[in-house]
Amino acid sequence: MTELASAVPAYILLAALAVIGVLLTVVAIVARAVVAKARPEDLQHILPGLGQVLAALALFLPWGRGMRGPTVTPPLPVRPERRGGRRQG
Repeated sequence: MTELASAVPAYILLAALAVIGVLLTVVAIVARAVVAKARPEDLQHILPGLGQVLAALALFLPWGRGMRGPTVTPPLPVRPERRGGRRQG
């Protein structure tokens, strides 16, 4: 970490921190406004969408671009048990 700090000028690091701070502030203001205007019965539908928006905005952060696999696994089809007919096995 000290190599990075010595290689990058201080004003660039401060500018990057300022941009991250402004981004986090804007996200917090928007999230608070969305939750404040939502009806209580709609929150269960709004919060997952807000979580997806926040996850997309996290990609702007330097540590938000890690190796990620699929976040949602598709549901497995449920096959009903066979009654009668031929036995398997």
